[in-house]
Amino acid sequence: MKDMKRYNNIFLAALFGATLLLGGCREEEKIADDLYIPGLGGEEYAENELDKWLYQNYTLPYNIDVVYRWDAAQAYSSLSEVQLVPVEFDAVQPMMAALRDVWFEPYIQATGNSQDFLKEVAPKKIVLVGSPEYQNGSYKLGQAEGGRKILLLNVNNFDASDENELKESLHTIVHEFTHILHQTKLFDKKYQEISTGRYNSNWTLLKDPEARRLGFITSYAMLNKDEDFAEMVSGILVFGYDWFKDTVLAEAEKSTENPNAKADLEAKLAIVESYFKETWNIEFFDNETSGEKGLETYFREAIEKVVSNPPTK
Repeated sequence: MKDMKRYNNIFLAALFGATLLLGGCREEEKIADDLYIPGLGGEEYAENELDKWLYQNYTLPYNIDVVYRWDAAQAYSSLSEVQLVPVEFDAVQPMMAALRDVWFEPYIQATGNSQDFLKEVAPKKIVLVGSPEYQNGSYKLGQAEGGRKILLLNVNNFDASDENELKESLHTIVHEFTHILHQTKLFDKKYQEISTGRYNSNWTLLKDPEARRLGFITSYAMLNKDEDFAEMVSGILVFGYDWFKDTVLAEAEKSTENPNAKADLEAKLAIVESYFKETWNIEFFDNETSGEKGLETYFREAIEKVVSNPPTK
């Protein structure tokens, strides 16, 4: 498993609110009431085959609205001022078919082949954008907004047959979905006590190995307790426990900056595992007593399946 250093600069920004810039207008300047500005949303379109497919795979079973037509109000709902690119029509179904199989299917399997869990907590809207969002030398691939919406970027470059590409996108999605989970039901407050005094808004200045020697799974996890929790969940589910043990814990064990780095990471993982079991009745790892597979195994199997045979419908 490759180190996650290629994801160092992935910037999963939280929504801080919208900034409205008002410019002065001369009194005689008025905007016509019937002025039409395309791309701001609200337009009506004739239903096509893609719309029908999205309805059958996302709207009907999970009540999720997938927005792929360009809607500036949705795409620019963050504080970004960069230019984004609309999603290409032919990129939508391959992306959403793969995500259905590597994101939704593991949760369905881990909850007794039931869709009820996803119906309860899945975002009600997924907005697709073709390009990533570049900011200050880093780039953002997605964000969760208000617990009910996920913005997914860089869809035009998605390739499910490329394992690294798939994991990069999935890491972002599972991270953002984890925010929805803990916003719905909080995780143990003891989690934030593990790394008290070590959270740092200047996380971009550190590499992942440095962060691990301080007791964090990635440098981005150092931003705050919520990002820390989401990175633990998404990192282990997407890259696997073996990667966590051989890469993250191995690096933490060498730490001279924080002699408790490895123990801190293990303590965080214990809370993650407990949270999924006690809060959502989901086994995070395989249960050796009952023989029940864990969520981590279902994710690994789903990733292997999609990479070897990317779905198209």
